[in-house]
Order: sequence, then C-alpha cells, then structure tokens
Amino acid sequence: MININVMGNTTSLALNKPWTDFAHDEDAIKFLEENVFYDYMRKCRWFAGKARMIKFLKVQQFLNMPIEDGLSYLVIVHIGYTYGDEEKYAMPVSFIPDDYELLGQINQKAFITRITADGQQGWLIDAIYDFRFQTRLFENIWSNAKTKQQKGALTYHRGKGLAETDENMCYLCTIPDLEQSNSSLIYGNKYFFKLYRKLFREINPEVEMLQFLTETGGFKNIPAYCGSFVFERPSTPPVTLGLMMQKVASKSDSWVSTGDDLNTFLFMFVDKFFSIHDEVFEKVELLGKRTAEMHLALLSGQKNKDFKPEPFDEVYVKFLQNHLGNLLNKRITLLRENYARLDNNAKQLADDFLNSETIIRHFFEKIASNDLKSSRIRIHGDYHLGQVLFTGTDYLIIDFEGEPESSITDRKIKHSPLKDVAGMIRSFHYAVCAKLYFSSETKGINPLRLQKAADRWYKLITDAYLDAYMQTMGNISGIFGNRTELNFLLQLHLLEKSVYELGYELNGRPDWIRIPLKGIQQVLFEIEKFNS
Repeated sequence: MININVMGNTTSLALNKPWTDFAHDEDAIKFLEENVFYDYMRKCRWFAGKARMIKFLKVQQFLNMPIEDGLSYLVIVHIGYTYGDEEKYAMPVSFIPDDYELLGQINQKAFITRITADGQQGWLIDAIYDFRFQTRLFENIWSNAKTKQQKGALTYHRGKGLAETDENMCYLCTIPDLEQSNSSLIYGNKYFFKLYRKLFREINPEVEMLQFLTETGGFKNIPAYCGSFVFERPSTPPVTLGLMMQKVASKSDSWVSTGDDLNTFLFMFVDKFFSIHDEVFEKVELLGKRTAEMHLALLSGQKNKDFKPEPFDEVYVKFLQNHLGNLLNKRITLLRENYARLDNNAKQLADDFLNSETIIRHFFEKIASNDLKSSRIRIHGDYHLGQVLFTGTDYLIIDFEGEPESSITDRKIKHSPLKDVAGMIRSFHYAVCAKLYFSSETKGINPLRLQKAADRWYKLITDAYLDAYMQTMGNISGIFGNRTELNFLLQLHLLEKSVYELGYELNGRPDWIRIPLKGIQQVLFEIEKFNS
C-alpha cells in the first residue's frame, strides 16, 4: 500500500520498491498519474495542454539515465484530451533526499512531490535542476554514449560544433528563465542545450537542419550543431529528446530591430516626412544575402537523400493543391463565422477576399498546369523576423523546427525556397502595419495616409530584400525555372502565408485581421496576370 501524508499542500509518497526499481512500482506510478503529474505539468511553461480538459494521463515509459552515485529517469507521459490530438511529453525525474547537501540551491520550480525512497525522505524533482543530471547529459554527448534500455537505447551524438577543449564545460551549467515550449540548459555560457518536452516519432527537423548546415552545407550564420540526444528502438522511428548547439550572442531578434528602425521612420512620418535611412536598406540587403546563402547551402545536399533537391513532381503538386484548398476552405469558414466582430475597414477587406474566392482557387489550380521547372529543397519552414537574431553587424538564423501547426513529417517536405522568402516578406508587412496602425502617435491620422505610407515602406524594403536575395542566388534557371515561374511561386506562397495568418489573428488578435487581409489584397492585384 502507498502511504499518503498531507504536508501543507504537498502530498508525500512512499515507494514500495527501491528507487532503482521505481519503473516497476505500479502503485506509486498509478498514484503519480492520478494525483501528481498533471498538477505539476500544468504549472510548467512547456506544457501546451493547459487550456484543454484531459481524458487520461498515463506513464508510458521509464528510461534509465544513470548519474553520479545514482539514477535519474526520463519519464514519457502520454496524455489524451476530450478533443484534439493526444500528446506525449518528456519529464526527467530524480530523487533528492532531505540530507542532500545542495538541496537548498535547487530552484523551487523543480519540486514535484514529497517522496520516501530506500528508507529516506526527500523529493521527486524535475531532473534538469539536478546538478548530477546536468553534468552527465553533457558528458554523454561529449563521449557519444549509448545507454541501453529494456527495449532500444538512449543514444548521444556529438557534433562538430563542440570544441575539443571544452570537456569541463559540463560543470558550468545554468538554467535560463525563459518562456519556452521546451527546457533549456546553458553550459559555460557557450553551449545551449534544448530538452524537447513535447515528443514526436521522428528526428526533429531542427536537429537535421542544424547538423546538415553545420557539417555539410558550411553555413556559418546559425548556432553550430554540437550534439543531440535520441531514443532509438528497433523497427520504430527514433524520437529526438534533445539538441545541443552553440549559444549565440545578439542585440535583439530582427522583429525588435526592425521595430526600432520603424520608430525612426514613424516619428518622421508624423512630422510629414517620408524617409528611410540608408542603414536600414543595408541591413535588409544583408538579410536577403544571408537568406540566399542559407538556401544555397541547403541546395548543396546532392548526396544526402534527406536534402537532395527534388522537382515539382505530380505527387508534390497534388499535395500542395490539397493543402492550399483545405487551408482556404477553413479560413473562409472561420472568417464568415467571425465577420460580425470586424470593424468597417476590416469588413471591406474581408468582402474583397470573400468575393475573390473563385479567382484564388483558379490561381491555385495553375500549379498543376504550369509545368514547373523549379527545384524543391528543405527549407527553414517558419521564417520570419523573429527567427533571425541581429548581432549589431550581422544576422544569425535560428529555430529550424518548422511550422508549429504541422506534423513532423510535413515539416520535412521539400518546398520552393521562395516559401521562406514569402514568410520574411510577410513579416516585413506585419512590422510596418503594426507600427503605423497601432502606435499612439498615429491616432487621428487619416487611415488612407497611413496605408499609403505603409505600402510605400513595404515595397521599398521588400524590393531591397528581394534584389539582394536574387543577386546572391545567381543563375535562377536551375532553381526557379525562369522569371515568370519565380514570380508565380512567390505570389503563391505570399497568398498561402496571408491566408494562413487569418486564422492566427481571428483566434488571437481580431483587431489585427486587416494586416493579412491587406496582404491578400496585394497579392490579388499581382495575380491578375496569371489568371488572364
């Protein structure tokens, strides 16, 4: 039987089996499933199911992770909800007895529940706050370790970004206080380890992308790949548990940097001056160049099937048509359901979009009839200003996990690199519209004047970005076919991105709905030539 003692708001659990046999203590596990884990997880930033009602929570697996003088476990928790997809989360745990000399230094967020194990009272804690776990995690990557499990193994892979002289960095670990969907550990202020909390069956695209760009593509403007941590089993896709990369220093992400540049533009605009400093164009051109260099590196994977460029074949074209058709159907339905909530300005733009449904569908159909010659490659997949860090003199591209709403399999589908380009262009549009529409300094200014200024800034910045991108890409024939095909694909992905954004704004920021609607309108002006 399990002993349950209430100590304030804390429940105490006494194990029936030794700590080293915790995985087989069925009563203890059942108690944690029913009384402890969900209450703890919903307080954690990385848990995405806070707003959903759970149907079940089960411990699916205990994976052994030996540490100095002890044992931690990586617990895989399986959660089902009353609606939506089931999820699996990784929760490493350690046992810390009350007489542990470093107990007082452990972050309060670590403590899961009181526990008695092997005759000692103490705490079940999140192991990322356990110094022994932190140290062994780094050591395992350093040595390409492999820890066998009952089925399969925990496998650690060392990357080329991990310096030969940094073996002792394992003792210099800190836990940053970040709002994230994963957990982070920093070693020696030089290496950033990301422990993935929500798990997927497949190698995480961020691991694949950083490893390829670091070790094959030779692209320097990223955090270099330093290692990864994977659960491997026979006849089952591997599960990525963690990634280590170089920690990069930056002044800000490019959304913030662009916002600072726009503040200068805004103050001059209010005083009836339209001016963009040369420095702003230089930064935008550099970003275009770095974007192209990333794509050229991704185009270099001729000998790697996961990265080898592919054509716009029949299977992909059909996938893309289905994807775009389904996306359009969902957003039209959502917009009609929320139409009454829109202001008059947004309603006019919404009417323009809804009345153009046939034109948009006809444009999408041209994917199959255009006999596209372009190449498809692995791309960033969620490329926008917030995914680029500005160092003060250069850019670093981060976060290669892909589109958050897509499955891991879909995130690895090869697309035209123009899909990334469209994502960045849409981000420029968001930046200027958000600044001009919603700043206190522009209240009372004629909306038409605001829109005209936003459109001019957007066109000038976009042209500078695209010119630098295309100049760096060089000969377009093997990548984009020809200029007509290039423009078709760019408008296609701009329209896709704008339609996608409708859902984000209607669900979260309905006041911002006119930004994607304006983006759709701009593309509609451009695509008339393709529908003629």
